[in-house]
Amino acid sequence: MTTIRTALAGLALGLASNAFAQAPNLAAANYIGVERGTGKVSLNCPANTDCSRVDVSHVVRAGHRFDPSWAFEVTYRHIDADWGFLRSYSAELTSFGLGAAYTLPMSGSVGALVRFGGASNGLKLQPAVGLLDQNPGTISTTAVKPYLGFGLSWQFARHWSTSLNADWTRADLRETSGGPKQTVTVRTLGAGIAFNF
Repeated sequence: MTTIRTALAGLALGLASNAFAQAPNLAAANYIGVERGTGKVSLNCPANTDCSRVDVSHVVRAGHRFDPSWAFEVTYRHIDADWGFLRSYSAELTSFGLGAAYTLPMSGSVGALVRFGGASNGLKLQPAVGLLDQNPGTISTTAVKPYLGFGLSWQFARHWSTSLNADWTRADLRETSGGPKQTVTVRTLGAGIAFNF
């Protein structure tokens, strides 16, 4: 009798543990998430110039899972520019993207993510300005570029998940209005939280 009770208790505990482990996967197919971190634009900074390559980044993602592993995503990214007071060379990115995300489950609530797609990347450049030089203002350039991202996600509740993400894309910039374009790499690293509904 004791053996049967022990077996039944073990079975009940196992089913409860399994149900708890699987609960995060029962979330609805849609999600929206926000992320904050650092953003880097790979500027070639002129000599003797106050130059800002790295600043705060913000990312908003909204997606729809049409398969247990695949999702369609729309993405907004922004990297704040650290404009200098006297001499500066800084860039500010605003990006709107469309793409797909693939999730590889690592456990009942943890998954590795791969993201890819295309984005319209607008880059504003503040050229270096000397003390007696006229400030040309910001110079804006927009281009459509591919993006790639990797992440690690943990769904800690029925509707909530958190993640660590790294994303890369490219953007064009001009040093002068109407001047030649050069392509630079843009990277964001951040931590985020998402609501699944």
